[in-house]
Formats: sequence, structure tokens, C-alpha cells
Amino acid sequence: MKKSNVLWLIFSKNKRQQFFRVMRLIGILCVCFTCTLSATVTAQQKLSMKLGETSIKTVFEEIRRQTNRIVIYNDDRLALRQKVNADFENLELKEVLDRILVGSNMTYRFVDDYIVIVPAAKMGRDSSITRYTIKGKVVDKRGEPVPGVTVRLDSTTLGTATDLNGEFSLTLSMNKGTLVFSFIGMKTRKVAYTGQKSLHVVMEEDATEVEEVVVNGYFSKSKESFTGNVVSVSKEELAKVSSNNLISALQVFDPSFRLRENVDMGSDPNSLPDFRIRGNSGFGTGRVSEASLRNDPNLPTFILDGYEVNVEKIFDLNIDRIENVTILKDASATAIYGSRAANGVVVVTTKAPEPGQLRVAYNLNVAITAPDLSDYDLMNAREKLQAELDAGLYDSDDISSQQLLRMDYAERLERVQKGVNTYWLSKPLEIAVGHKHSLYVEGGDQSVRYGIDLNYQANPGVMKKSERDRFGVGFLLSYNLNNKLLFRNKLTVDKMKANGSPYGSFREFGKANPYEQAYDEDGHLILSFQPHVATSRRFPNPLYESTLNHKDFSTYTEWTDNFDLDWYMNDYFRLKARLSYSERTDKQEKFTDPESSEYNKYEYQEGEGILKKGEAYSFQEKSSNLDLNVVLSYNRQFGQHYLSAVLGANVIESRFANESYSVIGFPTGSMDYISFGKEFKDLSPDGEEGLSRLVGAFMNLNYTWNNIYLLDLSGRYDGSSKFGSNKRYAPFWSVGIGWNIHNEKFFGGLTSVINHLKITANVGATGKASFEAYEAQDVYEYYKGQWYAGGLGVIMNNMGNTNLQWEKTKTFDGNFEIQFKDGLVSLDANYYVKRTKDLLADITIPLSSGFESYRDNLGELENKGFEISLRGFILRNKDVVLNVFGSIAHNKNVIKKIANSLETYNKKVDDEQDNYEPGWGESIETAKPMVQFKEGQSSTAIYAVKSHGINPMNGKEVFEDLNGNLTYKWSAANKIVCGDTEPKVSGAFGLNADWKGFNLNMSFLYQCGGQVYNQTLVDRVEDADLNYNVDRRVMKGRWKKPGDHTFFKDIKNRERTEVSSRFVQDENVLQLKSLSLSYSFPQQLIGKWGMERLKLNFLMEDVFRLSSVKRERGLDYPFARTFNLGLQVQF
Repeated sequence: MKKSNVLWLIFSKNKRQQFFRVMRLIGILCVCFTCTLSATVTAQQKLSMKLGETSIKTVFEEIRRQTNRIVIYNDDRLALRQKVNADFENLELKEVLDRILVGSNMTYRFVDDYIVIVPAAKMGRDSSITRYTIKGKVVDKRGEPVPGVTVRLDSTTLGTATDLNGEFSLTLSMNKGTLVFSFIGMKTRKVAYTGQKSLHVVMEEDATEVEEVVVNGYFSKSKESFTGNVVSVSKEELAKVSSNNLISALQVFDPSFRLRENVDMGSDPNSLPDFRIRGNSGFGTGRVSEASLRNDPNLPTFILDGYEVNVEKIFDLNIDRIENVTILKDASATAIYGSRAANGVVVVTTKAPEPGQLRVAYNLNVAITAPDLSDYDLMNAREKLQAELDAGLYDSDDISSQQLLRMDYAERLERVQKGVNTYWLSKPLEIAVGHKHSLYVEGGDQSVRYGIDLNYQANPGVMKKSERDRFGVGFLLSYNLNNKLLFRNKLTVDKMKANGSPYGSFREFGKANPYEQAYDEDGHLILSFQPHVATSRRFPNPLYESTLNHKDFSTYTEWTDNFDLDWYMNDYFRLKARLSYSERTDKQEKFTDPESSEYNKYEYQEGEGILKKGEAYSFQEKSSNLDLNVVLSYNRQFGQHYLSAVLGANVIESRFANESYSVIGFPTGSMDYISFGKEFKDLSPDGEEGLSRLVGAFMNLNYTWNNIYLLDLSGRYDGSSKFGSNKRYAPFWSVGIGWNIHNEKFFGGLTSVINHLKITANVGATGKASFEAYEAQDVYEYYKGQWYAGGLGVIMNNMGNTNLQWEKTKTFDGNFEIQFKDGLVSLDANYYVKRTKDLLADITIPLSSGFESYRDNLGELENKGFEISLRGFILRNKDVVLNVFGSIAHNKNVIKKIANSLETYNKKVDDEQDNYEPGWGESIETAKPMVQFKEGQSSTAIYAVKSHGINPMNGKEVFEDLNGNLTYKWSAANKIVCGDTEPKVSGAFGLNADWKGFNLNMSFLYQCGGQVYNQTLVDRVEDADLNYNVDRRVMKGRWKKPGDHTFFKDIKNRERTEVSSRFVQDENVLQLKSLSLSYSFPQQLIGKWGMERLKLNFLMEDVFRLSSVKRERGLDYPFARTFNLGLQVQF
């Protein structure tokens, strides 16, 4: 996590006091630290305490309370749990310290407001011994000095501590050895000493301390004084879970962040994930367009280095460049984003260059991806042929037809007996080998720093010739003027190219019969297979599609320039200004060969239909985004009172313009240029443009008293051009309170057992605007079909609404945190209620208006739930660290109010299901449950007619109507809620182990209590079309004669099976999300090779998945497992 330069000193229970003190110290870094008089006054301060027998750490806490000075120490050198007698009456601070440190081989130094505990020097002053004095400076990775760092000669007690400028001086009797640098919240570092007179040491933050500071994209604040609900993830934690998919990895760290499994698209590298934070907060528009991605009503807002970006940018982001990720979930954490915060905010911070000598870092990752077909259980050739025979496909009442059918059967049986058993699922698949390269060069000094980033990733999918390749380059330059002004500019260019597989949909290979051969005896591809006599359809060889001239690729190129200005005005005020501008060009092209099996439908077999085969589609969009924000912050301590105030404003302008067309009617696949097409598919090309502007002002006020009582106030006032002229502006707010119980005086005696106990609560209102730019306005288009005397006429194609406004979400969140034995066990628990009002919906209006509907705010959704996270250490010593973690989340979603258009939609769904008829020449389509919205129910509910199973006497399904009567007739009017795809609970658990440079991490995901409609049992078993291959269960549990108690109806019954509760099943899932093993070479070894870091790692993703529901997954694109081998080198 990106920390303030002063926040390295934050530890234990003193975060806010430390923040103020060090902020004050930054302004006087050029002044010599700690005069002798100041130290003397500090040492003579009088103390009294009646703690009896207690730990040294408890005494240090009491010293802090009475003197307002922080004690800095090294856990490894001081036995903090050692008992001492702490009954003192009016003793000087110096004498108190002398007493409690007796026999510890430690001493102390007074450094301004700090008391630094250091090893006691035991060297005598023998003048005959040659002495070597080494001086140096310790800084953090941003080049800021780190005071209070313990500097010690390894395996001795000789040492010192850095002063306020991060400088130290140490005299030794040897000119060789290893110096150990350690500090609370930072990684201990060892540096070889070979007689050099000066050292420059850069220290890194410790991942275990990453949650000390909350980064919200506008400013950072201490987590100790924060009342919001956030989850912070470090770069080290991310690397253990995923090598290239940030969004998928976040599931492990936050139980409320859940990906929705895409059963159709599986592991398609070009399919963007669908995910939620704390459930659904909108219905969606129900429209399919290029705008659907940027207007998803349930997606959170993404902030990258302080600027808002779209989800595709995050999806394609090079994970090696990420420093940390913060997920903001409640009103207190997100209200600062106002109208963009209702679905949560994900803040991503990338790495900044470190000062000092030139550094070069190179990361290599090789990914081996193998298809996972474990969810498929298809028949082999012999089983399939026998199933056809049992189903009566080779029986006919007509003698001549019967003879032909028997000949067909004999021919197929002969092939089976000769060993033909084609495993079609493997034909379009391959083991894909991808690779990712990341090169980062950085350097500079305290004033000028630079960083150059190059990255490339080839990410092929398991379906042949499908891929998503990414390339990026970035250049960062910063200038620090006297620690007062910081200028920073970062330019990045990203390019992505994606290709779809020419083999088409994977489901076509799952349908192919195993007794058919892909190639004839001469090795030539068989184009199609002979149909059964009972049908005139020919079945194309699915491999034939790959030989045609299909095209399906998309690409985008984006450049972004971010400029930051940071002005430390004085000890208390800081002004930060940011300006970002980006441009992006998207292109997409598709071509469907006229010989494709897609045109085997009846409508393309005669007349004009023959001339409409083949289609070329082209889409191009250009977009730009301008983002400006200015933030003024104020931080000051007044005795026991600490105040932090933030005022800011931001302006965002987004533009886009696109054009697209589809041309149909191509003579052959080789003539794919647009001029060979016969006509436009939609009469003319299409196009769209949009311009939206957002302006907002915000404030945040944080107050703490003695780091015990906390108050957070946030407010924002937003205006947007998207909304109606009467509702352009809206306020958003939050109020949060907190109580650090562990800092209370009455709690002092318990701090040795419970070192952290905190309760917070907050309430607030946020909003969202997930729709297109001009939906609130009347929109006209030119009528090109007629020329009038005055010119072209116009037609209104969108009825505006001047009162259209933001969707508003009111949230309550209560949080409880407790930590035992210095983090040995920690628990976070929270409960929330989130209610979204004024949901956007289409409102049905009379057709006499010229429109079916218009957009308005009418609809309410509520989400209630809880989240619990637990982490504990089983082992924690110098050599071995073993910790386990677990989380659980529950969310209940309820629709409180819907618009009349959704009621109309529900009726249309019922009518469609009641009156279904297959088209001319088409096979019967299996019934599927459809999404419906009803008040009092969940937005993820499964609607079906209640079933009592198959009647054993006649093999018919028995249904129950709304009055409780049994009937054989299925009616959509009798549908009820039979389940919910939202699980009752979900979460993650796992373990992490470190031993002598090795790290092992296992992360599991689970979900329990949800339901799923098992479409596989309908499509591939109950209503299986035996012209194609089917699931092995097709012949099991079938009704055959009266008295049979079975789950499935008679296989000879070809009536369509309607949606019923018979196929709603409870789904419980356990998944090993990731398994990683890494080794970091010791510094003593790689230092000889001129390296700062050398690490090898192995990572498996999606190792296994266990489910209580057996169904086919990955229908259009299969799921896959990935094995990663990684190398990280830094010079």
C-alpha cells in the first residue's frame, strides 16, 4: 500500500499521534535533531504507575500515555512479554527505563518525541584496537528518511539508531561483517559491510503491516482512526494467488467480492468477468449493446493511481506493476466518490520508482494452460448407438423405412466394431503455452526520479487460435523541489489484440456423435455426416468450420498521461492537484463464411435467403477521458485532539463516438472484402456518440480524541450532464463513529492479551449513474428517406425525462475488530444494510405517444448481510511462520419495488413460455428458466412450477398449481420461487507458510446453500436429442413401465419438458483456487552476483472444483487449469 513518508513510524496504538508528529518533522528535516537540553528535560520527566507485575510492553504503553512520547524498539532484541515490577511513584523517566531494562542488554536514547531502545554497546575503549566508523542514511522506497531504525552488527549487541534525518554513525573494531537494519512495520534488511565509509540503505514496508494506512484514491489516512470498512491487499499477497488476473484473485481476500461463474464462456481469455460487491444493486437495462460494459448497474468503480478507469483496463492490467489494492465497501469509505460509489470502489495503486542507484527488475512468467473437461460425461460410440436403438430411432411402422433404418444401424455398428470412437471434445483444444515479460528500470536521487516500464503478455486460450495478447510501455518522471513541491508525470501506452477461435462454439463438438469419423480413409476432412432417414437434416462436421475463412478479432490502443502536483505548504497544509487525459481507439471485425453451418437453417435454403449467406461486421470507436481533481488537506494535533480535514473538487469529461455496419450476401469465403457483399444487413451503417460531464465538490473531516474516540464526516455534491435538467445535482454524505477500546486506560491491564479492540459504525448515502449520456434528453435523428423543401426532416427516437436522476443507495455498516497476542489471532466482523432507491427502469406508456416506454426512476432493492474474516498464526518464530485464514459472507437480496415495465416484462416471459412453438424446420428448443422480477423476492430467484415428480403409473410429470391442486398441465401462471442462485454463505480459507526463503500458499473458495437449475439434465438427458451425443445418464432412471419410480420420463416421450422444480438442485462448491510455492534466494548469496533479488515461483490456478451438482460447464468455451512458472530478478 502506498504510505505517507511519515507513516513508517506508525505502529501499535499510536497511529494518529505519530502521523501528526512526523508530518511536523518533515518541514524541518534540514535542522539538526535533538539537542542535549531537550533530551535532558525528557529524561527528568516524573512518572507514577501502579501496574504491579506486568510486561515490558505494557510499561512502554503507560510511558506513552503519561509522556506523550513513543517508544521504538525491535521485537527480535527485546523480550516484550518479560515480567517486571511496575510500581513507581514520582520517578524520573530515566530511572524508570533503567529499572525495566535491567538485564536485557538494551539501553535507550531520546530522539525528539521518541524513546529509541537499542542494544547496549559492550566494547571497551582499548586504544590499541583499530576502530572503523561507518556513517549512512536509511530511507524508504520513496527516498524519505526513516528515523528510529535500529542498526546492529549481526550476531552482536553493538548498534545504534537513525536520527530524524534517517542518518546513523556506528564505530566498530572490525571492517567486515553484516549490518542488520530493523524497524517496526518494515522488512528487516541485512547489508554486507566490507570497510566502506558510508552506506545508503533503502527499506521496504512489511506486507504484514500493509493495512496500517487506508488509500482511497484521493488521500490516505491511518486505519487506526478510520471508521469505514475496507479490505487492503498487498502485492505479495496478490502474487501468491494469481499471476495475471487481479479481479479473480480478489475473491480470496474479500468474501463479499464474488465472481459470477459464466457456465457458457468458461475460461475464454476474451470474456470479461461478471462480479459484484455485496450483491446486486440494479436490475440492468435488458439491452444488448456496445455500451453494456460501461453501463453495468452492478459493477464497482475502479480507481487506478487516483483516476477512474473502466473494468477492461483493470482486467488487462499487468499485475506485476501493482503495489496494493484497496476495496472500499461502505458509505464512510466510499462517500467521497458520491455518485459513483453505490457499488463500492476498488482502488489500485501501482509501484513508484525508488531513489538511489540504477535498478533493473525483470519478471518472467510461463503459463501452461490445460483444458478441464471433468464436468463432461458423454457417451462413447457403443453406448450412444445402443441408446439410439433403445429409444426407437431405428424403428418405423413403414416397412421400407424400417429397412433403410436397419441399414443405417448396421453401417454405424460396423464402424463401432472396427474401433471408431471419436473423442470430439479434444479436436478443437490444445495445451496452451503463454508467456509474460515485465521489465522495469528505475533510478534517480532525492530530487529527480524516473521509471521505465515495458511489459508483454501472450495469453493463448485452450481452444486453438484463440488468444488475448497485451503490450504496454510506460515512462514516469518526478521532481522533488526541496521537499516542498513534488511534480510527477506518468505516460503509458497500452495495446491489446484478441482473436476468437475459428473452431466456433465448443458445444458443437459436444454434440457430435462418437461413431462418426472426422477424416475419411484418405485423410481428407469429412464435410458432413449422413442423417437418419427420419430427418432431412445433414449434420456438419464441426471441424469443417475451422477450414473456412472465419474472422473474429478485436483490438484497442490507449494512451494515458497523468500529471500530479504535490505541494507541502507547511507543517499542516498539503495541496495535491491531478490531471489525467487519455484517448482510446477500439476496433472489431468479424466475418462469417457463407459456407458456415450457421446457414443450414431453412430460411437460407431457397429464394432470397440463398443470397444472404455470409456476413462481414465492422465496429470502430474512439473515446477520450479528461479527469481533473484538486485536494487540500489539513492535519494537526492539539494535545490529545487530532484533526484531519480534506476539501476537494473534481471534473470529469468523457466522450465517445463509434460507427458500425454489417454487410451480408458474399459469394465465397475468399471474397471477404466489403465490396463483395450484396447489401447492408440493417439497411444502412449505424453510429453513436456521447458526451458526459461530471463536476463535484467534496469534504472529509476526521477527528480523534487521544486515539480512542473517532468521528468521520464526509460530504459530496455532484452534478452531471446525464440527468434531467431538473435533477442535475444531488448531495451524498456519510457519518462514521468509532471506539478504540484498546487505548482506554481501563483496558491497560488486558493489552498483553488483547492488543486491539475496535468498534465502528457508519451510515450514509451514495449514488450511481449507469446509463448512456443522452437518456434524459429528447433525441432526434434525421429522416433520410425523404427530402423536403426546407431540407431533411427529423424523427424523435428517444423520449427524454427532465426529472431523471441518480440511483441512490443508503447504507448502514457496523464493524467489530479484535486482535489477540500481538496479532496471533485477529477477527473482523461486520453487518450491513444497503438499500438502493430510484432504480432506473423503462416505464410503459400508451402507444399513442409514439413510444412504448421511457426512462424513469422507479424501483427499490435491498441487500442485507454480514462478513467475518479470521486470521491466526499457528507458528511464528525466526525460522518458520505458519498462518491460516478464513472468511464467510452472507447476503440477502430483496426487491422492494418494481416499475410497470418489469411487470410487463414478467408477463411477456410467461406468455412466451406458455405459447412456445418451434420455427419452421427447427428442432424443439429445450425450456430454460428466465429471469423475472417480483416484489418481495430476490433478483436472483429461480422461477419454476412446483413438481411432484414422475407419476409411476403413466410416466407423466405431476405439477402443483397455486391453489395446491395437482395437475398434468404445465402453466406459467403457476410458477413460484423454487430456489436462488445467490448462496446462503460463501467465502475463502487457506494457509500460508514461510521457512528459510520458501513460501507455500493454498487458497480455497467455497459456497453453500444456493440453488442452480441443472440445464444439463434437461438438454442432455430428459429432452436429449438423440441425433446428437448426450450425457451417459440419458438411459438411467427412465420410466419404462407402470410401477417404475423414476426421476426421468420415458425416453420415447419427445414432448418438451417445461421448467419445473424437479431440476432445481442445491449447489455446494469447494474450489482450490490457487496453490503456490516460491523460493527467495538469500541476500548474502545473490549479493555476490550483483543482485538485490532473485525469486523462483510455481503457481497453479483453478486446481480443482468439487460441486454437489453434476452438470456440464464451459459450453461455448471450456474451463481450464493453469500452471505458472515464474522468475523475478532485480539488479
